[in-house]
Amino acid sequence: MKTTQNPSAIEKMCKPLDFKHSVEITEGAFWLLKQNDEKTWHDYGQNELSEWSIYINAGVKILALTNFLSGVTQYYVQDINA
Repeated sequence: MKTTQNPSAIEKMCKPLDFKHSVEITEGAFWLLKQNDEKTWHDYGQNELSEWSIYINAGVKILALTNFLSGVTQYYVQDINA
C-alpha cells in the first residue's frame, strides 16, 4: 500500500521560486523580515548582470536583488496570496 504525504508549508513555498505578485520593500523592512541569515537563507543565484538571495521567514519569501551595473540593491517580499 502506497501512502502519500502532504508537503509541508515550507516545501509548498519553495516549489516555484518565482517572484510574481511581489512588492518592493525598504531595506529596513527587509532586515526585520530576514532576521537570522543562517536560519532564513534559502537560495542564491547570479548572472552577468545581477545576483539575488532568497530568504524564507515568517511565512513569506523575501528577495534581495543586486544590480552590478548600477550598484543598487532592491528588496522584495512576495504577496501573501501568491
